[in-house]
Amino acid sequence: MLSSFPSTRTQNHWRGTTNPAFWLLLCLTSTIVTLIVTITINATVVQDGSNDYSYGTGWTMMLPIPVFALVWTAIDVVVCRFALLHPIHALVMSLLLALGYAVTGAITIAMYEWDTDGSWAPGVPMLFTFLLYTIYMSYAARAIHAGKKMSKSNQRMSNLQGSV
Repeated sequence: MLSSFPSTRTQNHWRGTTNPAFWLLLCLTSTIVTLIVTITINATVVQDGSNDYSYGTGWTMMLPIPVFALVWTAIDVVVCRFALLHPIHALVMSLLLALGYAVTGAITIAMYEWDTDGSWAPGVPMLFTFLLYTIYMSYAARAIHAGKKMSKSNQRMSNLQGSV
């Protein structure tokens, strides 16, 4: 179903290691779920009473990474479909977003009380999304490694053919 989604140039650069569209859409879906949970919890629970450090702390702390990830991943889905999504770009993007989700998720879980309400709840989908971006990052690294091996073997073959 998704095998024909990436552009031919994208498929050539990923060299059969994985379908980047699958991981991008999975990360995008998880980011949307994280964003919905974050907005819901911030609108209902976080601003409530003693669990908030100051007005707007939950919004300022929890919201930037999911919004940034939503925009960046949506752009990458379009690039994957119509242009070249290079594995190096995917590696850097997934590294930055995975680190952002790990830090934000850990801080969200650590800063809010567990026994009073569910203000810590957005940290759980953030850490799950961190895991997805980490897996996507490992596939991007494998695609980069496969590309280096292929270019070395192509160079060796051209050297052999040139010497004959």
